[in-house]
Amino acid sequence: MSERLTNDAVIERALGALRRERLDAEVFFRESSSTSVEVKDGAIENVLAHGERGIGVRVVDAQRMGFAFTSDLSEAGIGECVNAARAMSAVTEPDPDLRLATGTTDTADLGIHEGVGGRTVEERAEAAAAAERAARSVDPRISGFRKTSFADGESATMLATTGGTRGAYRESWCGLSTSAIASDGEERQIGYHGHASRRRAELDPEAIGAYAANVALGKLGARSLATGRLPVVLEPYEAMSLLGAIAPLFSAENVLKGKSLFAGKVGQSVASPLVTIVDDARRHGGLRSAPFDGEGTPTRRQTLVERGVLAGYLPPLKTASQVGAEPTGNARRSSYTGPSRIGPSNFSIEAGPHDARAMVRGLDRALRITSLLNLHTIDPISGEFSLGAAGDYLEHGERQYAVQGITIAGNLTGLLSSISGVGSDLTFGGGGIGSPTLVIAELSIGGS
Repeated sequence: MSERLTNDAVIERALGALRRERLDAEVFFRESSSTSVEVKDGAIENVLAHGERGIGVRVVDAQRMGFAFTSDLSEAGIGECVNAARAMSAVTEPDPDLRLATGTTDTADLGIHEGVGGRTVEERAEAAAAAERAARSVDPRISGFRKTSFADGESATMLATTGGTRGAYRESWCGLSTSAIASDGEERQIGYHGHASRRRAELDPEAIGAYAANVALGKLGARSLATGRLPVVLEPYEAMSLLGAIAPLFSAENVLKGKSLFAGKVGQSVASPLVTIVDDARRHGGLRSAPFDGEGTPTRRQTLVERGVLAGYLPPLKTASQVGAEPTGNARRSSYTGPSRIGPSNFSIEAGPHDARAMVRGLDRALRITSLLNLHTIDPISGEFSLGAAGDYLEHGERQYAVQGITIAGNLTGLLSSISGVGSDLTFGGGGIGSPTLVIAELSIGGS
């Protein structure tokens, strides 16, 4: 059995092999482990453990890219990976915009590694069981759970290029979610809620369970709503789902391919003056924070929409020059097994000046959305959408009854421009996206 190389030694072996071949190349190393414990009605149902350790090698030869990866980190395995990447570069089409990082990476402490320590399966299961107990305590109509799980993990990431770029960081995370079932006679409704954080102390099983229970209970006895136009309230978690759907529109690659309604609109108004959208991989403790991205570019905070005006896009190294900008550090890699893709980092609408509850109480009539369906059907070029939805009909902020079987329709530019209230309650969810409560002045509601 060959000796297990240290992480640093793996990088050095790969760089040595690449330099001997006089190749311009990048080595990406990832070692990670995670554990998930699934509980149902207080009993452990599944325990899953996952781990990976390997490298991805990207070679640029005569502006042709070759990529290969391996989990065989012996000297022979690393050599074979380098040879495979070089061979791939010989058969790909040349791309004049290909670039590798050449600068220095950043090692700032962003508060992203707590570790999982000696956390036991029983401790993970107890957190999940606590969420279920909290959900049941809300109302006797909480009759069961579809799934409740606690998961955590940690990883080490290293990146180095033959041009001298080198960096490393460690990170960890934990998450808890549950799907509570509310029953009333023959009617059954499901309410989901989950949260994730870099720190275990920031996960509140009781709050997560109660939230899921109230979502399920709130759906009972739902009715339809007459077709018309109403102000719409998006509380933070539903606003996050909408924001996540529009995040790809800021990708410079999508802009250049004509797949974004924001193409060519830098400096133009695309949203209400109340709206400022930022992407901040420097947010301390953020779930998408990292000192550098999957290409070795140092990350940064970037304002994408400032008081309603489009300020820029998210370009990786390849497309930065094409959109006249510096790379923003948004080339994300989830594993060593694939190259990077553009992705947001702690993407959010900034908090506004309004108390969310007072803002909603000021509306005579409104629809509070609690569920949005088929967000993937939003047209990224025209911005047109027609989405299935459920929610609550409100009068002066007070819930009158639950609503289901409706659609909301419109255009993204019109929706963003119609935001008339932005709450001060900025909240980040498990996907690293954040939003405060939003009020949209009016949307078309399709009902009965």
